[in-house]
Amino acid sequence: MKNIVTMFITLLLTISVTFAADNSIYIDQVGGSSTIDITQDGSANKIYGVGDSEGTAATLTGNSQTIDIRQIGSSNLLGIDLDTDVVSGVGIDLTYYITGSNSVASIDVNGDGLGTAANNTVDIQMTGDYNDLTFDLLGTGNSLTATATGGSYNDFNFTINADSTTSSIGISGGGGNTTTLNLSSDGATVDIAAVGASNTTSVTQSGLGGINGMNFDLSITGSSNSVTSSQTGSQDNDIDVNITGSGNTWSIIQSD
Repeated sequence: MKNIVTMFITLLLTISVTFAADNSIYIDQVGGSSTIDITQDGSANKIYGVGDSEGTAATLTGNSQTIDIRQIGSSNLLGIDLDTDVVSGVGIDLTYYITGSNSVASIDVNGDGLGTAANNTVDIQMTGDYNDLTFDLLGTGNSLTATATGGSYNDFNFTINADSTTSSIGISGGGGNTTTLNLSSDGATVDIAAVGASNTTSVTQSGLGGINGMNFDLSITGSSNSVTSSQTGSQDNDIDVNITGSGNTWSIIQSD
């Protein structure tokens, strides 16, 4: 039996939802200071936009949003657009935990290209195998933490166009895990730690350096690692790489 819940939510919102097995949640939310908690436990669950279309993302619009989404099980789908125009204060505080396998998630912060999308905090934790996350961020003064543990063939793909953003990425265990970051920002800091198996990391930063702009820090312990990084000027480029063992391939380019 398939449960379908459609939510049209406006203004000062507090919602907590828990579902199991083959659920669909459709969200179109407008308004600030909202708190949303969603837990889906089972398989083939999904969160998307109105119309039950996997190509239509759920939309959450407003400042000072606190969002906690947890999907437990296999073959789950997530598609959300988070739009905010906050200049100071809190934009989005997002927690997304996925436990299971063969899940696909797409998260877009300020994908409409409007507004500032400042001061966003994102915490992503991935546990399991064959999970795929695509994350886009437009804004400034953000904090991003993403970890993948205990599984194989997990994929992080980040596109970040945001100044003064701190990104901490950790992947441990399993084979075929990949991390790709494409950053266009000033004063961004990236810290990646990968412990085992066939780790692949690709980091690109562009924009204006200077006055402590651009940083990349990577620590890998073992297995068949490949690290590719490109940072462009002007100046203040900084890369600190510490790899302990296995079949390493490095390609690092800095301008200036």
